[in-house]
Amino acid sequence: MTDSDPAFGSGPSDVFGHEPHDAQDVLEAIDLALDDHRLWMKSWHKGVVCRLKPAPEILAKKPHQETRFGIWLETYRDRGLMKQPAFRELEAAFTDLTAFARFLALRSQDGQPIPPEEYDALGDKEDRFVSQARRLQDAFRKAVSELDPLTGLSNRQVMLRELAAEYERAVRSGAACCIALSDIDHFKNVNDTYGHAVGDQVLIQVAGRLLSRLRPYDNIYRYGGEEFLIVLPNANEATAMMVLERLRHALAEKPLQLEDGKELSITSSFGLAMVSQDAELKDVIERADAALYHAKQKGRNRVAAWTGDMTNHDG
Repeated sequence: MTDSDPAFGSGPSDVFGHEPHDAQDVLEAIDLALDDHRLWMKSWHKGVVCRLKPAPEILAKKPHQETRFGIWLETYRDRGLMKQPAFRELEAAFTDLTAFARFLALRSQDGQPIPPEEYDALGDKEDRFVSQARRLQDAFRKAVSELDPLTGLSNRQVMLRELAAEYERAVRSGAACCIALSDIDHFKNVNDTYGHAVGDQVLIQVAGRLLSRLRPYDNIYRYGGEEFLIVLPNANEATAMMVLERLRHALAEKPLQLEDGKELSITSSFGLAMVSQDAELKDVIERADAALYHAKQKGRNRVAAWTGDMTNHDG
C-alpha cells in the first residue's frame, strides 16, 4: 500500500508514521483516518454498484490492517494516549466495519445481490465507527485547545477561568484556599548546559511528578516558562505548606531520568498565599510571587508563605 492508492487517499502519511506524543498528534490522525475512510467506502461502493472487482485491500483477509489508520491503531494500541478504552472501541468498530464490507464485497463479486437488511447493517456499522471517531475528535480538539502542548497540564486560558471560579467560591463561602507558585531552580542553566530538548524533558517530568503528588481536588497549571501555579482548595496555610513540602521532596529526593539514560537532579522553590476577602485575585497571585521570590533569595529548594513584610520583587 502506498500514499497514492486511491482507496486510502493521497494526503501525507507522516501522521501515521510515528507514535502519537500529544493530543494534536491524535487529532490529526483521526482527521486523516476519516478522510481515508471516506475514500475507502467510495471505492467499496463503486466496486459493488458498477460491478467492478473490488480493490485488493478491501478483499484482504484482514482489511483493517491494510489501511494506514488500522496499522497505526494496532502498532500503538498500548502506548501513551492510545491506552484509553475509547480507542479499543474505535478499533473494534473499524475492524467490524471493514470485515463486514469485505464479506459483502465478496458476495457481490460472486454475482449475489446484497440483501437490503445487510446493506443497512453495513450502514449501521459505518455510523458506529464514524460516531466514535467524531467523539474522540471532539475530546481531543478540546484537549488541544485547553491543554499546554508540552506538559499536558491545563493551559493559561483554562487556569484563568477555573482560578476565578475557585477564588469566588472561597471568598463567598469563607472556605480556606491557598494559591502557590512553583519555579524550577536554575532552569536556565539546564537549557544552557544541556539544550532546550532536555529542558523540555525536565518540564514534562516535573509537571508529571508534581501532578501525581497533589491531592485529588487540587489543580496545577503551566503558568509560563518553568513556572507552575497550584490551587489548593480547602487548605489553610499549614495544610498548604504540608502539601507543597511533599511536592518539593518529590522533586529533590529522586533525580529525573532523561531519554538518553542519564540522570539530572532538579529542585524547585514554592511561594504560597492565602485567599482572603481583603485581596483581589491578582493581589493573591502577587503575594504568592513575592513569597516565591523570598524562597529563591533564601537559597532555593524551599517553601515560603507570604507575610505582610514581603514585597514583590518587580517593585
